[in-house]
Amino acid sequence: MTETNAERDPLDITREAIPGFRAVQAADAALQQRLKELRSGSGAQPVDLGADAFAALISGKPVPDDLGRRAWEAQQAGEFRAAELQILTGIERRLQNHGENTVKAGADEGLRALRPVLDELLDQARPMVAALHGVHDAQGAIDRGPDAVAAWSGMAAIVTRYKAIRDAQKTVARMAIGESLGTKFGSVGFASVFNVWSEIENVAELWPEWTPGGDSTVRPPWPVVYQQRPFEVRHDREWVMWLLSTPQVRLWVPTIGELKKAWTTQREDAAARGDAGDSERVEHRGKRPVRVRGGDGSEWSEYRSA
Repeated sequence: MTETNAERDPLDITREAIPGFRAVQAADAALQQRLKELRSGSGAQPVDLGADAFAALISGKPVPDDLGRRAWEAQQAGEFRAAELQILTGIERRLQNHGENTVKAGADEGLRALRPVLDELLDQARPMVAALHGVHDAQGAIDRGPDAVAAWSGMAAIVTRYKAIRDAQKTVARMAIGESLGTKFGSVGFASVFNVWSEIENVAELWPEWTPGGDSTVRPPWPVVYQQRPFEVRHDREWVMWLLSTPQVRLWVPTIGELKKAWTTQREDAAARGDAGDSERVEHRGKRPVRVRGGDGSEWSEYRSA
């Protein structure tokens, strides 16, 4: 019986979609098996030629005439294993590099494969969220009735699945990006570009008061662990409920290029708002930045009513 996307590990789905990744996995499995055999001496028969010669002599028989040949063969076998081990150890690092390059080259394909997985989960979750409108705890669900209780219980699996999807996305993105990403603002740490931005397409629209390096007392509209770290979120029930109960949120699974462009564009717009000062932030409150392209190819942002 074939597994559906809803039953499969999201990380497996991304790996399956990356061209050449399964071949790298198979090659690595074969390599590791052979390295294990060589390091353990598996397949090599123990040789004690001295014991053989002693047993022959003590029993009155002549020294075996193949003693030297067998000693030479045992020595050669050991040298062959050592030589093969040295070669394969070198290949191990080479294969690791090839695997990393394979992921970097095919990361976007892996990320795109998560989109229908997320859409399927959202289709399943939205009716539950609607049934839980205004409910904030288990007792509230009980007071609401059986439908709310069922939805409250079912949300646990939704949250677990959502976290697995985002963890898979993070694993692939980090392998492709590394610890930092080069942008027009310089090299930026992975978490600064990935956190929240990789889940919500329109971050600056939802939080128009945000400016890079701005006032840390201005709270984001989403639930956070620490107010001074607004892009550090926890993938728990509260986070998922907020995402799915806020109509303006546009959830996505961006490619690396799409993520970089969204972060750069919105950061640029937010920095411009910060430079304009408090009066402009007040003027733009409740509006959303819209990217406009001129006939000459130039681009700018205009703030329009949401």
